[in-house]
Amino acid sequence: MTGLFATRNAEIVITVCGFLAIILATVLTTQMIVKRLRETDSRMNELNAQLIQSDKLAALGKMAAGVAHEINNPLAVILQKTGWMEDLLEEEEFRESENYHEYKESLDKIEDHVERARKVVHNMLGYARKMEPRLEDVDVNSTLKQTIDLLKNHAIINNIEITTELSDDLPIIAGDQSQLQQVFLNLITNAIDAIGSEGLIEVTSREVDSFINVDITDNGPGIPEDKQKKVFDPFFTTKETGRGTGLGLWVSYDIVAKMGGSISIKSEVGKGTTFTVAVPAVTPEKK
Repeated sequence: MTGLFATRNAEIVITVCGFLAIILATVLTTQMIVKRLRETDSRMNELNAQLIQSDKLAALGKMAAGVAHEINNPLAVILQKTGWMEDLLEEEEFRESENYHEYKESLDKIEDHVERARKVVHNMLGYARKMEPRLEDVDVNSTLKQTIDLLKNHAIINNIEITTELSDDLPIIAGDQSQLQQVFLNLITNAIDAIGSEGLIEVTSREVDSFINVDITDNGPGIPEDKQKKVFDPFFTTKETGRGTGLGLWVSYDIVAKMGGSISIKSEVGKGTTFTVAVPAVTPEKK
């Protein structure tokens, strides 16, 4: 009898262990299936988001073509009228005016800004058509100074100081000057917007391992670490609704990448943000 009970007990134990093993295997399998379903669902959401962004970019391309046409026409008229005013200034009665040089300088500035606006429109069409940037010799420091000069009044109005520490005798780079200026314009404008009012923006340039590095640092609120990975994604913005398109950094990243460079971010909440633009320098051997 003892042997029979022992055998039955062993069978019961084996049966229970078998059931437990089946239950455990079922639980583990279910967990794996749930995990894979979540991963698949997450991937599907990412793909859907990418499709939505692609649709938005396609719409943006069509809009850019229309906007470019609407802007180019008045720019052409402004340029034509500026030329007419310059011709008038060359007449004797105007040349003798005590304000002649001021008028002449103002007209020159109008022409410069019209030309810059035309380049911006040209670049808008380029993004729609995925146009490659033209390669020309670009002085990074000169481009930075021009950009800061454009934003000087905007910074002053917001009680923001922009300081520069630009390394002397930097080598030139091969790129598109107007597009590089747009990159700096986007980054410095973002820094001004991040600060809001009463702050400091530091702009530095230096050569590092055959690259020209430009740091644009603000003492704004900083960007949380989880959002730093997304700042170069299209349509992602940390600004309030209606204040940003989420395209500036994405476009800037694309421009610099096509020049063989990169943009990186370093930020700490409560202390500020630094964007570093690194573009390859042109050495005498490369020219």
